[in-house]
Amino acid sequence: MKDVRNLDKQWVILSELSAELVKRGIKVPEIVFEKLRLTYALISYYILDPHVSITMLPNIERELNFIQSQLFSLCNSELLEEYLNKMTKVIRGELNVKFPLNRSIYTKEVRKKGKVESIRVRLQREIQIERLSDLGEWYGVIFEYSDEDNKIVIEGNIERVKRALKDFAILWKEEF
Repeated sequence: MKDVRNLDKQWVILSELSAELVKRGIKVPEIVFEKLRLTYALISYYILDPHVSITMLPNIERELNFIQSQLFSLCNSELLEEYLNKMTKVIRGELNVKFPLNRSIYTKEVRKKGKVESIRVRLQREIQIERLSDLGEWYGVIFEYSDEDNKIVIEGNIERVKRALKDFAILWKEEF
């Protein structure tokens, strides 16, 4: 797993603090929950996508700092001290909390690099590589097996990928 510089653990503590404040009947601004959802998505994206650059981390850190400032301003002194201690321990790596990473096996991945689009699709069973090669030539895209089990990657121009995927889905259903 990629190093997130404990930002994932900071997110867990801040999420926990927001829940605690709500439980105590303190009104938490909606922007805090929006930022929590955003940073969750960014952290998950960073961890799961091997092509994401490390330059994304300062943006995540900035959002978490905003959330922290909003939440800490709502705390009484006792709660503030408790969560300051937790945040300090998390930043130092002394507190081990688990980020709730959602790895759905049904999520297809779409990646774009310049004008080239690629999509990874899970298969029910293996299709012969020769057949994939023929499909690739026919649609002007690249079909190849992914490093992961039972997944295929379709790569090429976005319109060609869409057309190939549409027709490939029909073939895929017929074979199974």
